[in-house]
Amino acid sequence: MIGFCCRIIFVMKKIKCNKSLKTMYIFSNFFNSKDKNVEIISQYSIEIPKCVGNRFVISDIHGCLQTLEELIEKMQLTKDDQVFFLGDYIDRGRESAGVLDYIIDLKNRYQVFPLKGNHEDDLLLLLKIKNQKLIERYLNNENKRALFNSEFQLHENYFNFISHLPYFIVLEEYILVHAGFDFKKPKPFENTEQMLWIRNMEYDGSQANNKIIIHGHTPYPLDEIQTKLKNHNKIIPLDNGCFFNKDEDFGNLLCLNLTTRELIVQKNID
Repeated sequence: MIGFCCRIIFVMKKIKCNKSLKTMYIFSNFFNSKDKNVEIISQYSIEIPKCVGNRFVISDIHGCLQTLEELIEKMQLTKDDQVFFLGDYIDRGRESAGVLDYIIDLKNRYQVFPLKGNHEDDLLLLLKIKNQKLIERYLNNENKRALFNSEFQLHENYFNFISHLPYFIVLEEYILVHAGFDFKKPKPFENTEQMLWIRNMEYDGSQANNKIIIHGHTPYPLDEIQTKLKNHNKIIPLDNGCFFNKDEDFGNLLCLNLTTRELIVQKNID
C-alpha cells in the first residue's frame, strides 16, 4: 500500500489527496476508463542495456529549451552514448512543450532514458482532478498553453510520454532518481512520493547496495556539487537551479558524464 500526499505547486496552494493502491504499476488507473487517455503505466524502474560509450545524466531542465540544446551540443552525443534525464522538464521556463518535444526527438534517435519528476506528476494529478478552473489557472501562464489543445486536453504525445516515465534507474555503480529515497520507511524503492519529493536524503549503503545515488529536485550551489563530486560522496545532487539565473551560485544546467566523472556546465541562456 502506498500513501500519497500530493501537492500542486502551479495553483499556488496545496491540495492534499490521500490515496492508497496496490498494483504492479505505480499509478494503475488514475483516469476513468471511459476517458480517451485511460491508463498511466509508469513502472518503478526499467532495465538499461550495456553501454559502450559515455553515460550522461541531466537534471531539472524546467522549460529552458535553448540551454538544453546548448548543453547537448557540448556533449557531442553519439549513438553509443546513453543519456539519462532526472525529471522536471516542464514549468518555470518558457518552453515546457519545446523541452518535451526535444527530449522525445532525442529518444527516437539516441539511447535516451527519462525519469519522472514531481512537476510531471503534478501535471498528471491536474488531469486526474478534472477541475476546469484549475486547468484554466494553470494555463494562464502562456508558457504552458502549448502543452494543451483548444479543448483543454493535454496533447496525446505529451501524455503518452509522461505517463510511461519510470521513477528510478539502477546502473552498475549508480542509482538515478529525481528526488531520492527515504530509507527509514518500508520499501523505499516502491515509495514513489519520496522518490519525487524527498529532500535531505540520508544514505543507507546496505539498501543502496553501496551504489552512488544521483538526484535532482533540490537546487544546490555549483561549488557544493563540485565538492561532493571531488570527495566521491555517496549522494550527488545535480540540480543547480537552472531557472534561477539571477543568483551567481545557481542558474546552470548540469550534465554529469558518469564514464569520466566530468561535470559539464551550461549557463542559462533562455
